[in-house]
Amino acid sequence: MKKHQWMATLLSLICTGLGMFYIGTPGMIIGGMLLMALQGAALFIFFMTLGYLGLIIGPLAIGIHIIGLIIPVIYFSYRSPRKPMFDEKRRRQLSSPWKIVVRTIIGLALFAGSIYAGYTWGSAPFMKTAAEKREVQEAAESYLEQKYNEPFKVTDVDYTWAIGSYNLTAHPEKAPELEFTLSSNDASPPAISNDTYLNQLWGQQLRDRLKPLLDELYPDQAFGEAYVFFAGSGTVERDYSRLANNADGDVSQNVRLIVFADLTADNLAQEKERVLELIRRLPSVTVPGETDLTIDYYAADLKTPESVKKVEQDIDDMKGKTSTYSFRVFDISDITSADDIEIRGLE
Repeated sequence: MKKHQWMATLLSLICTGLGMFYIGTPGMIIGGMLLMALQGAALFIFFMTLGYLGLIIGPLAIGIHIIGLIIPVIYFSYRSPRKPMFDEKRRRQLSSPWKIVVRTIIGLALFAGSIYAGYTWGSAPFMKTAAEKREVQEAAESYLEQKYNEPFKVTDVDYTWAIGSYNLTAHPEKAPELEFTLSSNDASPPAISNDTYLNQLWGQQLRDRLKPLLDELYPDQAFGEAYVFFAGSGTVERDYSRLANNADGDVSQNVRLIVFADLTADNLAQEKERVLELIRRLPSVTVPGETDLTIDYYAADLKTPESVKKVEQDIDDMKGKTSTYSFRVFDISDITSADDIEIRGLE
C-alpha cells in the first residue's frame, strides 16, 4: 500500500481532492467532488467581491486543500483487526491500474472545470469576451478610416468595468510609430470617441520643428516631445502649421524636454539664462496659443547610446530613473526674465 499512499498524497498535494479520486471509493469520489466544488465557489466569491474577501477566501481555500490532503493519509493509515475485510476491500480497490488512471483523469478534469468555472463566472461581470473586444476593435478601425480616409490598426483593447468603457490604442498603418488613444462605450454597436490622432500628429510635427532649436541650445543634451490640443470646429486638419489660420478655436501646446546635464550651484544661473532663451525663441516654432513647458534634468552619465535610442523612441523611458532638477511653467508668456525661472532641485 505504500506506493499507493504516496501517490494519493502527491496527487492531493497537486490538486485539491485528486487523491480521493485516485482511491476511488464512492464516498471518496463524492467527497472529492465536494471539495473541488468548494474551491470553485471560493474563487467565484473572490472575484465577485473584487478580492475584498481575500483575507477570508484565501485561508478557506488553503483549509479545503489541506482537508483533501489529510483524508487520503487517514484512509491509508487506518487499521482495524476487527475489520479484516476492510484491508482486503481496499487492496482490491487499488488492484486495477486502468481503473485508477480513469478515476484520476476524471478527477483532474473536474478539478480543472471547477477552477475554470469559478474564474469565468466570477470575473465575467468585469471582463469582456474576445468576440466583444473584436467588435469594438473593428468598429474603431472603421470609424478612424472613415474620419481620416486612411487605414488604421487598433493594437490594444482594454475594458474598464467600473465606468463601462474601453480604452484603445491605435496607429496609422503607414506610420506605426505614431500611437494614439481613443475610447468606446460598451454598447452594441459601439460608439467611438475621444481619439487623439491629430493631437499626436501635430505634436510629432511640433517636435520636428523644435529639434533644430534644441540642437542649437542643448547640443547632444536635450530630447523633446510635444502634444497639441486644438479646440476647434472639428475640421480634420493634419498640418500643424495651418492651425494658426483657424480663428474658430484655441491652440494649446505642451512641450516636454529631457536634458542630460549636471547642474550645480555654480552653473544654475547660466542654465536659467539658457531656459529663458529657449522660451523667447519657442514662439518661432509654435503656432499662436498657450504653451506649457516642462524640463526634467538627468545626470550626464545617464546619457548612453542605449538610453538615447530609447528616449528618441519614447521619452517616458526615463520615468524609471530619478531626475535631479525640474522646471515647469504652464504658460511661457508668464516668463519675462531669468528671475521668473525656478529650477527646483529634486535630490
